[in-house]
Amino acid sequence: MADRTNRAESGDLIEPVFANAPGTEILMDDDGPGTSGQYLHTLQHAKTGDGHILLVPQPSLTDPNDPLRWSTPWKWTVLMNGVAYAFNGAVTGPMMAGGMIQLSEFFGKSLTYLTYANGATLICQGFGNLLWMPLAVKYGRRPVYLLSNFLMGVACIWLAIASETTYVPFIIGRAFLGLFEAPIEAIVPSTGREDIYLRPRSVGGNEIGPLVSAFIIQTLSMRWAFFTVAISIFINQITLIFAMPETKFIGARPQIQPSRLSSDEKVETGNSKTEFTHFERASNDGGSVQSQVSKKSYLQSLAFCPVIDHSVSLRKTFLRPFVLMTYPTVLWSSIVYGMSLGWNVILGASVAQLFAPPPYLFNSGAQGLIFISPFIGSLVGTYLCGPLADNIANWATKKNRGIREPEMRLPTCAIAVVLTFVGALIAALTYQAHTHWAGPIVGFGVLSAGAQMGATLAMAYSLDCHKELSGELMVTISCLKSLIAWIWTWVINDWIASDGIAVAFMTIAAVNVAVYLTTIIFYFKGKSFRMWIHNANLMKKVGLE
Repeated sequence: MADRTNRAESGDLIEPVFANAPGTEILMDDDGPGTSGQYLHTLQHAKTGDGHILLVPQPSLTDPNDPLRWSTPWKWTVLMNGVAYAFNGAVTGPMMAGGMIQLSEFFGKSLTYLTYANGATLICQGFGNLLWMPLAVKYGRRPVYLLSNFLMGVACIWLAIASETTYVPFIIGRAFLGLFEAPIEAIVPSTGREDIYLRPRSVGGNEIGPLVSAFIIQTLSMRWAFFTVAISIFINQITLIFAMPETKFIGARPQIQPSRLSSDEKVETGNSKTEFTHFERASNDGGSVQSQVSKKSYLQSLAFCPVIDHSVSLRKTFLRPFVLMTYPTVLWSSIVYGMSLGWNVILGASVAQLFAPPPYLFNSGAQGLIFISPFIGSLVGTYLCGPLADNIANWATKKNRGIREPEMRLPTCAIAVVLTFVGALIAALTYQAHTHWAGPIVGFGVLSAGAQMGATLAMAYSLDCHKELSGELMVTISCLKSLIAWIWTWVINDWIASDGIAVAFMTIAAVNVAVYLTTIIFYFKGKSFRMWIHNANLMKKVGLE
């Protein structure tokens, strides 16, 4: 990628032209001429690495209640609580995979109808965030964690009972489960990435869920599979009450971006002027803060709703996700994310159909063990799109004099393209040839590594581009992703039955590859798209700014 940032040598100031490109930010202080000088050295830096990485955002200098100032052990405690919450929610979606045959026989419905139940959870999970996230943006994360987790446990109890009654109450319960667990995909990334500097990765619920539930189903019943998850959820409810304080912060933090305010320190480049300020600015009203804020006690931090952002309009927060659908960066991320995670839906819906009949004759427990391979693949994909992608982006940032562009992590998507296509090819051909069961299952693992990479890179890119709209952004991506993945629940079983796994899997893989290849466009033109978004200012035009 060519040097994307114009600069002017100006003593102790830097002149990056990123005021009109959301997502471009100063990530490192660079000792080269005409870059950071003394200005960036006065800011707070990460304690790891070479000492040149800036903390973005900067922790408050005056407010000890800023989550960015919490101790590392407490940050990890909070994050692990959030991961446990997301894990329980992720488990409930595909946990039926190992019991599809039993449920089909009990309800007298085909596997396609059972897959519809998964689809009900999926679509309600996606659009449920339209309700949950505006509440999280205005009233904070804590009340959303506590209320949605409790309702998720209630839904699992409902499903445990409904699983031994009739199909209609069961599918309705699955729909409500999706509605209640909707925040797992939006609130946990916001908590880790935006609030406490820790970036949550894959929690493995999509793979471990059917793995564990399959043995419970085989040994006991589907009812006890849901009861077991409900018990886990209510245990997590206790830990959330006592170890999940509010992570939304509306106090004052130092600003490190150029600020277009009246100032004597200005640098002219062409017809534009950029000023640099270094003072604490309240995130909700823009006023500077000088006094030290008193620290809340532990008991005060346990309040159900300790933070209310009065500057947030629920109406505007509800409507912004619809405008975000018009942003090229968000639309692209949603399509990539949906196509990638669609493989989780496809595998969960088709494993029983593929491996219960001859020649494999897998029982419920064996069907659950199949998901060890996708789980390992997801771990590999998590590493490749995590530390590896970060290292590539950090290297590019250093080459770019400390200026980070969201597109710098996109080259890793090339690996996702190869893994997704090769994995689908291995799984399809070996199953079609009736080889040893290891053939298709290894293919599932390779495929899952590529899918995990695609999903995580897409999410990271969109969050990097639009940090200031992270809550609304997660709603948009969740809705569009669920809509894309939901389509597979309507067609995948009949498609495999009519045309075979080779045609179905390779067609889907080809579509995946075509979508992934559009990454090239965003690698070279992503900043242009972001500048267009800023200049078009659609939020302001529709009165939602």
